[in-house]
Amino acid sequence: ATDPAAVIETSGIVEGENLLRVNVNSAAHNIVELPWVKSVTINRKLPGTISVEVQERVAAVFQSSADGDVIYDTEGKAIIIGTPPPGTVEVKATDADNPEILPAVISVINSIREQDAAMLNNVATVEAPDQFDILLKLKDGREIYWGSAENNHDKAVAMSTVLKREGQHWNISSPSMVSVR
Repeated sequence: ATDPAAVIETSGIVEGENLLRVNVNSAAHNIVELPWVKSVTINRKLPGTISVEVQERVAAVFQSSADGDVIYDTEGKAIIIGTPPPGTVEVKATDADNPEILPAVISVINSIREQDAAMLNNVATVEAPDQFDILLKLKDGREIYWGSAENNHDKAVAMSTVLKREGQHWNISSPSMVSVR
């Protein structure tokens, strides 16, 4: 997502500059300020090469706001306002002032991704009136009630089974006792 030309420009490193005089700490601090950049490593290789390795953030969810869609990474950091990348799930939280909702939803999304990232392709939106009441709405019209962001691994395993079954409304809030109606 980060343009390599933006990385070079932001670094402040100029081609032809004396390799030993390049302030790699300053360059790294500048680059890490780019929205998608999570971390950066800069190495010098004599006689005249500087390598820049960038690790980007992974988009997890987005929320619509008056300014546009705010995209959050897997750690809950707002990355940018813009067009959400494919695989990013929309979060509809009714209590936007509750700081615990988004981390809970991101924890659920991360658990699903760890179980099987392809399962996220089925999720259209996540409704979360609070951190204890998470509902996944699937693209095919089905719903999976997740409940709270506890036992996420077990719930992700239950979800992988549910996706293969018939039924419109699933409840996996207690993954050992999955129910359908």
